Amino acid sequence: MKGKLRLMLIATLCLLVVSSMASAKTTITFWSHTHPPMVDLNYELIKEFEAANPDIKVEYTVIPNNHFFTKVLTAMSTGTGPDVMNMSSSQIPAYIESEVVLPVMPEAFGFANQAEMEDAWLTGAFDGVEHNGVIYGVPSEFNITSLIMNKRHMEEAGLDPAKPPKTWDEVLEYGEKLTVRKGGQVQRRGFDFFYVPNFYWVDYGMLLGQLGGSYLNAEQTEAVVNNEIGVNALKFWYDLVYDKKIAGPELSMMDSTNIMTDYIQETVSMSLAFPWSIGLLEDTPVWEDSIIVPLPQMDPDNPVSLAWAYYWMVNKDTKEAEAAWKFVNFLASHPERWLIDVSFVQPRKGWSDSPKAQEFPFLNVWLDEMENAWFGDRTSKWSEISSSVRMAIERSIMNGVEPQTSLDQAKQEIDAILK
Repeated sequence: MKGKLRLMLIATLCLLVVSSMASAKTTITFWSHTHPPMVDLNYELIKEFEAANPDIKVEYTVIPNNHFFTKVLTAMSTGTGPDVMNMSSSQIPAYIESEVVLPVMPEAFGFANQAEMEDAWLTGAFDGVEHNGVIYGVPSEFNITSLIMNKRHMEEAGLDPAKPPKTWDEVLEYGEKLTVRKGGQVQRRGFDFFYVPNFYWVDYGMLLGQLGGSYLNAEQTEAVVNNEIGVNALKFWYDLVYDKKIAGPELSMMDSTNIMTDYIQETVSMSLAFPWSIGLLEDTPVWEDSIIVPLPQMDPDNPVSLAWAYYWMVNKDTKEAEAAWKFVNFLASHPERWLIDVSFVQPRKGWSDSPKAQEFPFLNVWLDEMENAWFGDRTSKWSEISSSVRMAIERSIMNGVEPQTSLDQAKQEIDAILK
């Protein structure tokens, strides 16, 4: 009887030890925005990471695009943010200035120091996450902008797909020929921008950059978005809707989960595109009729392609910094999978030389557009400024307010933010 009690006691102690070990497992939290191919690969890589590191558990949260930036910034400022986040370069200055993120830990990536680590990526890859010589994240994707066209639509309209529009004036000409009307109503737009709030800065910012403009003056003390350049940038979009009448928000699905929905459903013939767009298009019927070409320009002699990047970053308040950077290193160690499965370009040196990369659709277009990359204004006040810009765009494009009037109001709001 005593022997049985002894065995039961040993078994109980073993269970307690196992339970204690299980409860001691390190848990890190990871947040990202919504992008179906990216989310799918994140889940795959998390499963593989946990299998390779049984002492670490990753809790993954996906937040809708329209709420992502606000939710993460609020959580970080209140001490409830994730250990690891995937953040846009447009928002990162606020995180760095607020000192809520950690500098990168080079040794977690197998490098002796930051300089050695930076040398493994392309020049400029860390520009969106550097401050005072210190880098605070690792690029998960590098995005540039181009134009995608439906070849079948073009041929039906008597246009030659081999001669794509090179200027925005030509986009208007092509757009009018591609637009299909029925009973006076537009059934298919020749070209249109995205009507998703977190992409307004892409639509408008691209035009602004090509015209040589900016949101703020060089000292970042005053808004200049309402000057002649800023107004002309918005007026192009405004005229597309109200003068040419070949575009407009009422014609769009406004799908923030998949901004290529309108193009996929063939309710628009030409649209902006990014490397990651391919991941949303390849399995759709419209892909076989698609061609991606260089971004049309306001000034062909001085080409500009709007660029932005996303970076994996680690919360300053994390209690598991080593595990968090170890996880980021694992995510960043599969550039080919990110390229093939999600169409994310991760700008490590030699990324385009592999056989898989050489098979990436329209590779030469993306490489050329990278040479014209423009990140725009980088400011810690971008969240508030972009909100004013968004409202200015909505006043004009959705409510018909003249661009000058709408941007004058935006300037007043932005100047108040800067003060």
